[in-house]
Amino acid sequence: MQVKDRVFILKKVRYGDADLILHVLNAQGARLNLFARSALKSKKRFGGGVLEPTHFVSVIYEDRQGKAQGEGSLHTLKEASLIEAFDLLRTDYSRLEAALQFVQLVHDVSHEGEVHAGEIFNLLGNALKAAETTADLEKLKIHFEVKVLAHHGVLPVDADAAALLRAPIVAHDSIELDDFGWRAVSVQANRVLKEYLGKLS
Repeated sequence: MQVKDRVFILKKVRYGDADLILHVLNAQGARLNLFARSALKSKKRFGGGVLEPTHFVSVIYEDRQGKAQGEGSLHTLKEASLIEAFDLLRTDYSRLEAALQFVQLVHDVSHEGEVHAGEIFNLLGNALKAAETTADLEKLKIHFEVKVLAHHGVLPVDADAAALLRAPIVAHDSIELDDFGWRAVSVQANRVLKEYLGKLS
């Protein structure tokens, strides 16, 4: 069965001489693994650097399990076309670095076949868009980590963290929190993230 979906590319892994394995997040918030045969050779199907982490892509893949999601399944990617490349990220190394941190974090806390009702999908898209133009990447990164950790239910929520959770990710630079509050939230998020990823590994 062929499935059409929209996904963010979280990670790509070279397999053999010309193939790629892609870890992606779809609109339902599920992480899927796609096998792109001859991706490094086929300019017709996968040309123009479409299969790059952070890219938002329309895909058609063959679900050999007969289901759109399934733990342990490796779906065959048939076609991919670019929806959004977030081009401004690639004009500034620090912006691209932040964006790659976002997709890496989502990859690390997501499990194949697990569905998050689209919240993480929307959060990631909004964070990538914000990273193109924000004047404060550090606050954006802290805000993103706090929202991801809170979504997974592992972040203790005090008054400072609650202020970040109430605000949309695009409002990261207008949250009424002083420098001490931002530092406190950052230290807490880093500690919780390290512990949480340790348990997942």
